[in-house]
Amino acid sequence: MGKRKVSTGSCLFVCVIIIFAAAVGVCADKITITGVVVAMDWDDKDNVVAVSIETDSELYYVSENAAGEKLRELLDRGVKVTGIPGKDEEGNKTIAVETYEILDD
Repeated sequence: MGKRKVSTGSCLFVCVIIIFAAAVGVCADKITITGVVVAMDWDDKDNVVAVSIETDSELYYVSENAAGEKLRELLDRGVKVTGIPGKDEEGNKTIAVETYEILDD
């Protein structure tokens, strides 16, 4: 019977850790930046495969996700982007785009 209580307690502890980890992910700070979509990398057929957002003072590499891929079609256009900031392995600023708005030219 004592073994059952330890198992239930362990399960409760694991559940608390999972809920905490999920809450941290959900509550990650979002930022909104305004800038121009610029090409950063091309494939061997000259298709743009990576873009960034160039603001007045910084460059944010756009992380690969569905919203980020759509920005490839908006080269040289002004955009307002909201997403989760981060850094890549080289220390460059990144943004995982959640939403974006095309700004009037």
